[in-house]
Amino acid sequence: MRAFALVLMALLLSVAPAAAMQSMQQRGTLPRGGAYVLDPDPTVAATAIDLWFRAPGAGYDNTSPGIARLAATAAAAARLASGKSLVEMVHSVGGILTIDVYPDMVGIGAVVPAPSVRRILAAMTAAYFSPAIDDGAVKTAQRDAAVLAVQQRYSADQTLHDLLFAQIFASGPAHFPPLPDSVTQLTRIPVSDVGTFAKRAFRSDNATLTVAGNVDASSLDAITDGQGNGSMDQPFGSPLAGAGGDTTAPGAVDGVGLAWVGPPIADTKAATALDFVADYLFREETGVVSKAMDALKSSTYVNGQFVTLHDPGVMLVTISGDDPKIAKQRVLDELQKLEQPLGAAAFGAAREAFLYHIVSDTQTPQGQADNLGWYAAEGNASYAPGDASNQYESAARALDPAYVAEIVRRYLKQPAVVNLVTSKESAS
Repeated sequence: MRAFALVLMALLLSVAPAAAMQSMQQRGTLPRGGAYVLDPDPTVAATAIDLWFRAPGAGYDNTSPGIARLAATAAAAARLASGKSLVEMVHSVGGILTIDVYPDMVGIGAVVPAPSVRRILAAMTAAYFSPAIDDGAVKTAQRDAAVLAVQQRYSADQTLHDLLFAQIFASGPAHFPPLPDSVTQLTRIPVSDVGTFAKRAFRSDNATLTVAGNVDASSLDAITDGQGNGSMDQPFGSPLAGAGGDTTAPGAVDGVGLAWVGPPIADTKAATALDFVADYLFREETGVVSKAMDALKSSTYVNGQFVTLHDPGVMLVTISGDDPKIAKQRVLDELQKLEQPLGAAAFGAAREAFLYHIVSDTQTPQGQADNLGWYAAEGNASYAPGDASNQYESAARALDPAYVAEIVRRYLKQPAVVNLVTSKESAS
């Protein structure tokens, strides 16, 4: 679910096994409010620094879709006391800066050479814990968002994601897209509103800092901004709309999306089972559905994942390309097969592959910092893949064929469906 807003320069990383370093993880409270997780690995040459905030993408009254995107980007573009913006500082050390905005949270990440950690950590926390957003910064954010909006319009995956969430959630943050299609909607949001949102959403009390790679706890001394007088917001939920059904929506590209309401993040066993199902069916190159689509040698693409959210999670499948109907039927057929337990040998092999994928997805500092931040923001920090508690890995190892089949029958029966069609097709 990661969508970038700012990418500055690639950085090559050397990778060491995450499991060897998990015992070095440290958790605590930041000096000026907020929480942190450090995952040190002195054998790599770089460090990933993430800030995660619980914040509604459409504003605290859900009337300004895109305001969180504008605020997050403007804070990175605004001048700091040094005279440079956070964007410029990350760029100056040869790093990568990413801004990811979701319906219920905002994540800012930087991957930088290890010697630059203190400098960038100080700049990142200054940019967000004490945002100084002005008209110029907001205009930069509007231009950036306008480009992303055009890109999103031609991405069946992103468009279907937003349409499906709007269909299954009746209201609340998840009902609204983090980035609206209309640039006009973005330009209508006053600069003062963007600044007010930033100060409320990005306060240090509402932050989780996750740092992975070549780092030690002394780096936290570089944080000099923020205030510790409040508490972190609770995770944001959204009311469900009830029955799903099929809908058709116009778009710049064709596609089909399916979504099922799943368990909350607190139900770790069920959530892990649906992660396993997504891996088994949709993992690139190895998933059952993915391999079937590859064998057709067509330009049909199927993306599937269980999106772990506070309450509830969502199983999401998006399809684009030449034969979306064929792919949709294949998805439904394979899910129906999983209503019956897999054989012991097939399940054992699939579970081992799943466990391998869990480890491989958290091998880089960026992957580790992202996972730790996402699960913390959604309300279950110790359940994160790669966390030193190994809760996620233990839940994965405890899965069995009968339980997975039960979860498929419980949650993956009647999907909400969105048929995305081009204006030309809808008119024929």
